[in-house]
Amino acid sequence: MTARTGRRVMMTMLLATGYASIGCGTTNQGGVTSGSAGAAAGASGSAGGEPATGGASSSGAAGTAVAVAGSYGTGTAGGGSGGEPTGAGGGAGTTWLMPPPFPPALGPPAGATVKLHAHAVGAQIYTCTASGGTDADGGAGADAGATTYAWVLKAPDAKLYDSSGTQVGTHGAGPSWTWRDGSVANGAKVAELNAPAADAISWLLLRVTSTSGAGVLSDATYVQRLNTAGGRAPATGCDATTVGTDTPSGYSADYYFYAGGGASTWLTAPEVPSDIAVPADVRLAVHDHAIGMQIYNCAASGGADAGAGTTTYAWTFKAPNALLYDMNFAPVAMHGAGPSWTASDGSSVVAPEIARVDAPRADAVPWLLLKEQSTTGPGVFSEIAFVQRINTSGGVAPTTGCDASTVNTLLRVPYSADYYFYVSINQR
Repeated sequence: MTARTGRRVMMTMLLATGYASIGCGTTNQGGVTSGSAGAAAGASGSAGGEPATGGASSSGAAGTAVAVAGSYGTGTAGGGSGGEPTGAGGGAGTTWLMPPPFPPALGPPAGATVKLHAHAVGAQIYTCTASGGTDADGGAGADAGATTYAWVLKAPDAKLYDSSGTQVGTHGAGPSWTWRDGSVANGAKVAELNAPAADAISWLLLRVTSTSGAGVLSDATYVQRLNTAGGRAPATGCDATTVGTDTPSGYSADYYFYAGGGASTWLTAPEVPSDIAVPADVRLAVHDHAIGMQIYNCAASGGADAGAGTTTYAWTFKAPNALLYDMNFAPVAMHGAGPSWTASDGSSVVAPEIARVDAPRADAVPWLLLKEQSTTGPGVFSEIAFVQRINTSGGVAPTTGCDASTVNTLLRVPYSADYYFYVSINQR
């Protein structure tokens, strides 16, 4: 099977099973989300990779989800639309190089660390575009349907400021970021979620696809767009009289630039605590970045008879449900119950946990070492001997919400992680 054909098969499988959705839910003031619908990662947007609206909602993975747990920051970015910022920007209560809390789906892969932060003030430029109104032969026949009009994103146009409010660069079509030292980073969207503010453009994770110049952006690998305000397309004003015209929509946002974790280090074995280190006789074969859900079931225990005591309720882990991406953020595998991993070439591995350590982040599921129990193939997973799960974000079950009214219902908690797959050094 060719790589292109394999990818088509893979995407068909993903769409059929709901793996393409990244649930986020509706953020409450306290940061805990409710509802089962989420914004789709990488949802279709307009040109330039900076869509004006959040991703399309989707039911996500199969299962009867009573809720989706998660949180992310609601701090307002400094400054406003038009003119220069009035403050340093960034999330409330954070240092300049520390991003605000963000959903797991927007976390970069292992090895990536923040190197720069710029506050953007400017506009998202939209073009009034007509569609429909022609028949199958390109004419205006009776079966052509009515012409529809909509504002479509053309490009961002913003100035970038540092923590003192000094302009340090610009942001434009591509999307691209140009620093004052002449270095340029070009990016492509890889994940998108609705902003906490209903009137703001979405939050993004973008992969740097190319750079130029020898300045500070020359080693950038990922970019996050967070703390957005404004920037959405107008709801009206696009019709037959305004087709082809542009309109700016003022916005502000914080851009966090990461270095590391890119192609040069993608297949470098990570440094991990000794408790989850792999044996010396294996080598790293595959590294994938996972975005998805940890699924929990509300279970009751005790209280079955007079001597059983009070019934207690707790969220118990049921299974993971995630999509795995390669270093270019192309979907290459699925992760599910077992735990198991199934690649687009049809190979799979089942590997139960043999060791764990607490994640550095208190809100993240543990880091794991797992050992192969069985494989199917042939393919990339057919000879896997060990798996490490590191760089986790999110996925922890809440301590409340499971009671008699929700028993036997499922909770889907967004998470991300990096999985490293090892084979014996005696295998190819």
